[in-house]
Amino acid sequence: MKKVPYGISNFQTIREQNYLYVDKSKYIEILENEPPYQFFIRPRKFGKSLFLSMIENYYDINKAEKFEELFKDLYIGLNPTERRNQYLVLYINFSNLVVSEGKERFIESFDNCVLSAAKEFLAKYDKFFQDKDILNESKGAEIVINKIISLTNTTNKKMFIIIDEYDNFANDLISCGNKNLYYEVISSEGYVRTFYKTIKTGTAFCVERIFITGVSPIMLDDLTSGFNITINLTLENNVNEMLGFNEEEIRSILKEYKIDEMFDLETVLKDMKKYYDGYLFSKFSKNRVYNPSLSLYFIQNIIKNKVYPENLLDMNIKTDYRKLENMAFNFRDEEIVKKLILGEEISTKLVEKFNLEYMYDKKENFVSLLYYMGMLTIHNTYFDKYIMAIPNYAVRTIYWEYFIEKFQEKSKLLVEDEMLFDAVNNMASNGKITLFNEYLKNFISVLSNRDLMQFNEKSVKMILISFFINGIYLVNSEFEVEGGYIDIFLSSNKAYDKYINYEWVIELKYIKESEKDKFEEVKNQGLEQLQRYKCSSKLEHASNKSKKYLLIIVIGKKHVECIEL
Repeated sequence: MKKVPYGISNFQTIREQNYLYVDKSKYIEILENEPPYQFFIRPRKFGKSLFLSMIENYYDINKAEKFEELFKDLYIGLNPTERRNQYLVLYINFSNLVVSEGKERFIESFDNCVLSAAKEFLAKYDKFFQDKDILNESKGAEIVINKIISLTNTTNKKMFIIIDEYDNFANDLISCGNKNLYYEVISSEGYVRTFYKTIKTGTAFCVERIFITGVSPIMLDDLTSGFNITINLTLENNVNEMLGFNEEEIRSILKEYKIDEMFDLETVLKDMKKYYDGYLFSKFSKNRVYNPSLSLYFIQNIIKNKVYPENLLDMNIKTDYRKLENMAFNFRDEEIVKKLILGEEISTKLVEKFNLEYMYDKKENFVSLLYYMGMLTIHNTYFDKYIMAIPNYAVRTIYWEYFIEKFQEKSKLLVEDEMLFDAVNNMASNGKITLFNEYLKNFISVLSNRDLMQFNEKSVKMILISFFINGIYLVNSEFEVEGGYIDIFLSSNKAYDKYINYEWVIELKYIKESEKDKFEEVKNQGLEQLQRYKCSSKLEHASNKSKKYLLIIVIGKKHVECIEL
C-alpha cells in the first residue's frame, strides 16, 4: 500500500518513496498552450508547492535521465511535450522573508532569498557555466537576477523561472498593519518592483517561461506597471481542477487505502464532501474540488486510528488560515461576517487585482479577498455578479470561532466552561435539556445592555451556534428538509459516535418585549414547524441516531423558554 503523502511537497520524494500521487501532469500540456508567462493563485495548503515541484522536475534539463522513473505511468509520461527537460529552472520561494524588523532587514532577507536561489541554480547547472564565481561579490536581488540571466544567455539555453509565495511578505505586512513598508518596497521605484522589472527584461533574452503562484492578487495591481507580461489563469475553466481533488479522485484515494473495508464508502464520501469539498474557481466550471491537504489529513487519521479525527480542521492549516483571516478582517465589515455565519450568501463583483491604497474602500474587495483565500467560493453567478458562500463545514468553523472571540472581547463573557460542557454532553448522551436550559437562561440574563442592542432572532442563533461548535456535535445551520429549513440541526461528530445517543432539531423564535402577548401564537407556530420536520424523510435518513425536537423562544432581552416537542 502506498504511503499517504500528507505534508509532502517534493515530487521526486513522492515518486521515489512509494507515496500516493494524484496525477495532475496533464495540466503541463494545458499550460503549454497558454501564453508562457503565467500567474496563478489558490488558497493555502492547496497543493501549489507540490505542483511546482512536479513542473520543475518535468522541465529541468538535469532530470532528463530520470524522466522515465518519475513520469512513466503519468499522463505526461505517456504524452510528453517537446519542451520536456529543456530548461535551466530557477526556483525562488518567498515564504520566509522577514517583515517585522523594518525595511533594511526585509531587504536583507529578500536579497538573501534570491541569492540563495541563484547559488543553488549555479551549482545545479555548473557544467553549463564558465564563470563559477560570478555571484561572489554580488549584492542586491536585482543585480543577482540580472547576472544569472546574463550568464544563462551565454549558454544558449533557456530559463524557466518559478516563483512560489510571491505575495507572502505582502500578506504579512498588511496583516500586521505595516502599510508604509509595503508602499516603500512595491512603489514605482521600490525594491520588489525593480526585481520583477529585471525579470521582465530577461524575457527578451533567455527567460522563456515564468510561473508565479500565491494566495491572493494583493500585489498584482501594484506590480502591473513594471511587470505587465503575465496572464492570470486563476479564474480560467481549463485549470479549475489543476489543484485540489475532484470527487472521482477522492473516491479513487479511498479505494486505494481500502477505506471501504473499515467504513461504508458512500457514507465517508458524503461526510468528506460536507467537510472539505465545495471549492469552485471558475464560473464556467461545474466541477467542485476538495481541499487536498485537509482530505489527506482526514484519510490519514482514519487509516491510523480507524475513527474520524476529533478535529475536522487540521491545526496546521488552521494556523495558516488565521494569519490570512487577520488580514481579511482588517476590513471590519461585521455585517458580512454575520451573514456568512448564519449561512447567508453574498452577491458581489469579483475583483481580479487589488490596489492597497483603495483596498478597504469597497465591500467587493473584502468578499473577493475571502474568495481568493478559500474562505468563500462561487456558489452561483447572475449576470456579472458572483454569488459567494462558505465552501464547507471546516471553513465555516473558522468564522464561528472568529465570532466567539469577538463576542467574548465585547461582552467579557466566556462561552466555553464546564457547565456548558456538561449541558451539551447531557443532551447527547441522555437526551435531556435541563442543564442546557439553565445555562442558556443564565447566559442571556447576564448580557449587558450593549450586547442586547439590536438583539433579535439572528443574535440568538449566533450565540447558540457558538455553544456547540467545539463540542461533540456538528452544527448544521438552515438545514434543508422537505418541510422547510431547520434553524439548527445538531448532528453527531462521528469521532464521538459511541458517546452520542441523541441528535437535536432546534427551531428558534424571538418575540419583542412589546409583543409578548403573542407568545402562544408563536409557540404553536414553532411546534407546528417541528412537527413538519419530524415527518421529514431526509432528516430520518441523515443518521441512525434518535432525534429530539426543541423549540427555543426568547422574549425581549432576558426571558427564555425551552419547549421540547
